[in-house]
Amino acid sequence: MVQAPNPGRHIFTKVLWQMLLGLILVVAAGLAINFSLKHYFPQYMGYAPLVREIVWSLIVFIIGLWIASHLVAYAERRFARTRKDLYGLTLLIRIAVYVVLLAVILSIFHISIAGILAGSAVGGVVLGFAIHTFASNLLTGIFATASGALNYGDVVYVNSWVWNINSVGQIVEIKALFSKMLTQDGALISIPNSVLLGSSALVEYAHEDDSYIYPVETMVNADVPMELVISEAKKTPLFQHSDIFIQSRNGFNNTLHLMLRFRTVAELNAIIDEANRIIDAAYWKAKNGVTLYGPSYFARASGRYPVLLGLPIDVPSARILSEARAQGLAVNLVNKTNAMNTFLLSVAVDERKDLAQSIEAANLALEGIYEKIKDAAAATAENRQ
Repeated sequence: MVQAPNPGRHIFTKVLWQMLLGLILVVAAGLAINFSLKHYFPQYMGYAPLVREIVWSLIVFIIGLWIASHLVAYAERRFARTRKDLYGLTLLIRIAVYVVLLAVILSIFHISIAGILAGSAVGGVVLGFAIHTFASNLLTGIFATASGALNYGDVVYVNSWVWNINSVGQIVEIKALFSKMLTQDGALISIPNSVLLGSSALVEYAHEDDSYIYPVETMVNADVPMELVISEAKKTPLFQHSDIFIQSRNGFNNTLHLMLRFRTVAELNAIIDEANRIIDAAYWKAKNGVTLYGPSYFARASGRYPVLLGLPIDVPSARILSEARAQGLAVNLVNKTNAMNTFLLSVAVDERKDLAQSIEAANLALEGIYEKIKDAAAATAENRQ
C-alpha cells in the first residue's frame, strides 16, 4: 500500500531548503560583490562592507517572509482539520519569525540589541507610550483567541460603553490589531481588539445543531387572549422550531419573547421581519375570530364565527331563541339589561361565500325573527281590543 505523503514533513523540508538557499545566496552575494568591486569598480571598494550588509539584509528578509508564510499556512491547515482556534498560534509564529529577522538584520549592520534595550529612560518612556495601543490590541487578540473567548465564526452582540458600537454580527476575521465583524445589515466593521474585549460586553448567542438562537421582544395589544395568538403563530413553519413566551403584561399590551433560529447573520433581518409579520397576522386573525364580552371572550371555533347582537327587551328572549333555533340558527342569550337582550350568534363559515355576507344574513335572520314576533304580539293586542 502506498502511503500518502506527510504534509507536515513536506513543509519543514521546504523550510530547511529555503534556509539553505538563503545561506547560499548570502555567500554568493558576498563573493559577487567583492569580485565586481575589485575588478570593475575599484574606486568603490571602501563601500563593499555596506553594500554586502544591505544585500544580505534583503536576502534574509525575503527568505524570512517566505519561511513565515509556509509555517503559517501549515498551522492554518493543521488547525482547520482539528477545528481548533489558530489565530494565537499563527500570530505567535509571525511574531517569532519577525523578531528573529530583526535580530539577524541588526546583527548584519553590527547594531547591538542590548544597547538599544539599555537606552535612556526618557526614550523608553516615549517608546512605551508609542507602542501602548499597538501592544494592547496585539495582546488582547492573542489572549482572547487563546482562551476561547473569541473565535472565528462566532455570532455575537457587541455593546461598547466607550465607543459607539452596538450591533449583532459574526466574527469573520481576527488580525493582530483589528477584528472584522459582519453585521446583520451586511456591513463589515473593523473593531480594535482592545475595544472589542477591553471596553465592550460580548454576548455569544446559543448555538444548537446548525443554527443560532436570537431573542426578540414584540408587543401585542391585550384585547386578544395571548394563547390564541401564540397558537395561531405556532401553525407557521418559522415557529414550529422556535419558541414563544409571554414576557410581561400591563393591561394594555402583552410582551412576547421570541426565540428565533437562524444559520447566518445575513438572513437575520429577514427572519425578524417574517416573525413580526406572523405575530401581527396571528393577532388580527385571533381578534377577528374572538368576540369579547366583559371579562370573557368567545373564541372562533373551527368553521364558526362568533357575533354579538343586541335586541330590545320588548320581545321575550325565550321566544326569540325558540324561533331562531327552529330555523337552524346557533344562538344563545349571553346578557340581559333593562333595555337590551344580547345574543351570541355562531355563524357558519363557508369558504365559498364571503364571511361578511354570512354575518349579515345571520344578523338579518335574527332581526327578522324579532320583528315577526313583535308584529304578531301587536296584532294579537289589536284583536283583543
